[in-house]
Amino acid sequence: MKIKVNANYTYATMPDYTDPVEGAKELVVSGHEISVAYIPDVVYDHKSGVDLHLHILQPKIMLEEDRTFPCVIFIKGSAWMKQQLHPEIPQLAKLAQLGYVVAEVEYRHSGIAHHPAQIIDAKNAIRYMKKHAAYYHADPEKVIIMGDSSGGHISCMTGMTSNTTLFDEPNDAHYSCDVKGIISLYGAVDLTLSDGFPSTENHQLPDSPEGMLVGYNIRENPEEALRASARYYVHEDFAPVLLLHGSKDKTVFCQESVDLYRALKEAGKEVTFYIVRNADHGGAAFWTNEALAVYDQFIQDCLSR
Repeated sequence: MKIKVNANYTYATMPDYTDPVEGAKELVVSGHEISVAYIPDVVYDHKSGVDLHLHILQPKIMLEEDRTFPCVIFIKGSAWMKQQLHPEIPQLAKLAQLGYVVAEVEYRHSGIAHHPAQIIDAKNAIRYMKKHAAYYHADPEKVIIMGDSSGGHISCMTGMTSNTTLFDEPNDAHYSCDVKGIISLYGAVDLTLSDGFPSTENHQLPDSPEGMLVGYNIRENPEEALRASARYYVHEDFAPVLLLHGSKDKTVFCQESVDLYRALKEAGKEVTFYIVRNADHGGAAFWTNEALAVYDQFIQDCLSR
């Protein structure tokens, strides 16, 4: 083969190496494989005296440098307390590998701000990603919100009120916070579910995660707690919903997702519900190839409308 010394080759003009090499084996690639770049600690807002960050996973394709991808806003659960964002990155990379820009959101935790601060933050994270979509090769018209555990609550509350003025303090009013689909994984979506179920030893007292979120005794304020629960908003105008919940969840009882599913169905909303048989609260069960295929198909269906 002939190579010009110091030639300014592009990928397209670079000659392929074809000299025979005895004993060598080959792997053949197309140039359309997806790699994932990790961009940590992007500040998207400043509230309650703290910077709020995104951890962004950006797909890249060598022969499609200008391609844009749908964006998944992911809300990592933490019982609404301070989040540990980094441990979820390997799982989210699997989603990015399917061709999605994934932005994991840090929200104000319940130790510094009560509900609805977390929803306000999620809506402003959506706006930030829409505003900066070109930089991250995201499509601002194709945004999905997804979350797990308390993040499932925030995702549902955010998505289901995204076409209203509720729980909103826009950081940039030029951009909407609407989404094309809502995904909740084992979400703590109902603050009114009574204690006493197999997995709900303390979800209503002031020192419970839910009580710390809202800042009051839920048992003494049931109407306020209902307004902080997703099923209160089933009659609003919002995108299709996907719910998944483990049948053996010891932390957030599956009944929470069951009740929301039934309320959405009764309201005539588009909702899909998977009971993940034998699954506990989170873990590998929600990141299998089968689970990823469910997320991927749901997102594609939402975006094709």
